[in-house]
Formats: sequence, C-alpha cells, structure tokens
Amino acid sequence: MNVRTMYRDLRALEEEVGVAVWQDGKRFGAEPTSFLPPLKLTLQEAVTLFLSTRLMARYQDRRDPHVISAFNKLASILPTPIAQQVHASVASLAERPRADNRERVFDVLATAWAEGRKVRIWYPTTRVGDPSVYERLVSPYFLEPNPGGHTRYLIGLDSYSGRVRTFKVERVQQAELTDERFAIPADFDLAERLRHAWGISDEDPVEVRLRFRDPTAAARARESHWHPTQREIVHADGTVDLTFEVGGLLEITPWILSWGGTVEVLAPAELRQRIAAAARDQASRYVK
Repeated sequence: MNVRTMYRDLRALEEEVGVAVWQDGKRFGAEPTSFLPPLKLTLQEAVTLFLSTRLMARYQDRRDPHVISAFNKLASILPTPIAQQVHASVASLAERPRADNRERVFDVLATAWAEGRKVRIWYPTTRVGDPSVYERLVSPYFLEPNPGGHTRYLIGLDSYSGRVRTFKVERVQQAELTDERFAIPADFDLAERLRHAWGISDEDPVEVRLRFRDPTAAARARESHWHPTQREIVHADGTVDLTFEVGGLLEITPWILSWGGTVEVLAPAELRQRIAAAARDQASRYVK
C-alpha cells in the first residue's frame, strides 16, 4: 500500500468514522474505547430498537451521522421488509441540513459522559439582548432528549456555580474534553429531579387543572398518560378534568395551546391568564 494512501485512510478513520487512532513510532492502532462489544438481538428487540431510533429521528431537525450509522447496522440484522423501511429512513435523514459544529459538540459531551471526564464548554447567557458567552467546567451526569423542542440537554455539576444545572446542547458553542475525572454522586437521582418536569424543567412544581370540554378531544386526551402525576375526573357529559403537578408553566403552555378551544385552564390563575392572552392575540391576527 502506498504510504500516502495509508495516512489518508488513517485520517478518514479519525475524521469521518470517529475512531481514535494511536501511534507508537511506525505502529498504529485503534483505541478500544472507540468500539462497543457486538449485540445479539432477537427480532423483537431489534424492531424495538428501530422504533426507538425512529422516534428520535422524527424529531431531529438536523442530519446526524450517528443515527444514520445505527440505522444501517440495524438493517443488516433485520428481515428484508423491515430493512427496506430502515434504508428509506436513512435516505430521508441524509437529506436534512448538516450541523457539523453541533455534531462535534455532542460527540465531546457523549465521550465525557461515558468516560467520566469533565468537559469545558462555552455557553451563552439566556438573558435577552446579552451576547455574553461564559466558559464553564461541567461534570456530565446525564444526556436527556426533549422531542417537543427538537433538542438535547446536558445535566451535570457546574463548577462555576457549584450546582447541578441543565444546559441545552444546541446552545453550546464549543466543547473541550479534559483529563480531569469525576464520579456521579450516589445521591444523584435523575428520576426524582425530572419527576415534575413536563419536558426538562426542574422548577418548583405547580398544580395545573384542565377541563377538556369537547368529548372527542377528552377521549383522545384520556388515551395517553401524559405525565407521572396525571389524575383524571370523567364527567357524565363526556368532558374530563386532567390534573398535573409540573415543574413550571413554560413547557406545558404550548401543549395546552395545541388543543385549541377544546380545553379550558381551570388553575392556576396565572396560566389561565397566559392562555387567554395568547388566544386573544391569535384571534386579533385573523379578525379584522
């Protein structure tokens, strides 16, 4: 093999495939951490994994080579009819716009989480009109997707504030892996942290009471268990009351608005006023 070809292939392994390559004089090799042991899946397990990945892919707004690669590997072990659907999904995903920096950032965060290494990130402030970007050292405790917002979140200990914080991955402008190790505390309970979250927010819980006044919408609302704290009261006229204890009002508001006039907010008053204001504003755009 030509030496130039060899070096070109090594660069391709690193840059295109994501394999970490080591060099010792004239010897080269791949880091064991670049690969996971092969899985032996039953048909039902493979289909379940495919459906899970499809669910994620439907809510992705950017091309993700990791999803495409995972789909292709799944196709190799699935029956032909299902494999054809996998390849169709890959073709659709490949047409989505690229986000190279977002991909690089996520790769670094995923590696830091898997290897228990702190990561340095550059994260902008969320204050409106403030362009400041802050450097932070974070110990990644968890990566959590949020389909509703087409986003992923990093939950971890922020060395700057000394608190466990939630960072939106798509907002991270740059990420660098460090050699500093960390251990996730035994008392960190992700389920408890997100127990009241409608999406990812861990604000103080607020009781939200809704009445679905349209019987058809009420029946559809009852078909799903939207939140762990969900309680329902069914009325004789076909309407239904749903009650949730959610972390803050920001994330549940768009979900309520998606039901249009079929639902009424009974409590809290703040949310009722917020939905009413949104309805008036929307109506004003159509009624002249």
